Amino acid sequence: MNFTQQQKSPGRQLMGFLVVVLLHVGLIYALVTGLGTNIVEVIKAPIETKIIEEVKPPPPDVPPPPPPPKLAAPPPPYIPPPEIQIAQPPPPTPMATVATVAPPAPQAPPVARVVAPSVPDSEVGARAINNVKLVYPPRMLDQGREGRVDVTCDVDADGGTSNCVVGQTQGGQVFADAALAYVKAARYKPAIKNGVPVAEPHHTFAIIFKLGS
Repeated sequence: MNFTQQQKSPGRQLMGFLVVVLLHVGLIYALVTGLGTNIVEVIKAPIETKIIEEVKPPPPDVPPPPPPPKLAAPPPPYIPPPEIQIAQPPPPTPMATVATVAPPAPQAPPVARVVAPSVPDSEVGARAINNVKLVYPPRMLDQGREGRVDVTCDVDADGGTSNCVVGQTQGGQVFADAALAYVKAARYKPAIKNGVPVAEPHHTFAIIFKLGS
């Protein structure tokens, strides 16, 4: 269909006129009811701006200034004491003196002394000096058992023992009896104090029963 035929069709012209009328009616309705205003307001809504003020912290507590120092009063001026003149006594009159010197006293002849050699202090000897034999209990020897016994005695100045008491024992009473018999029969080197033998009470001897390799 060409343009001339379209111009001659009254139906199409009427349809175009109705479309234009409907558009105008819709636009007028939107303006009357405020719908167009809302659209315009939404599109052209102003941008809100807000100024945020910086919050400053409170000033720190400043201590009050210290009081001014107290000035000490100046010392009084120094006034020297007055000079006192003391009269000097007259010099003594020289006198002639005669001094007598006693003759030296005669010296006593030297006395010869014998100095004994110093002997260091020592305790009671640990080993017997009278060749007494320590008897190993036969039963313990057969069983291959060993032991140790501590015996406390008073050691006299001549090396003999007395008041012997059995203390700690390892291995059994058989070892304790053998150790006590040995210490009672033994004689030891006595203690020395200032070069002299002295008695020593409560001296402990350790008697060890050990099998040889």
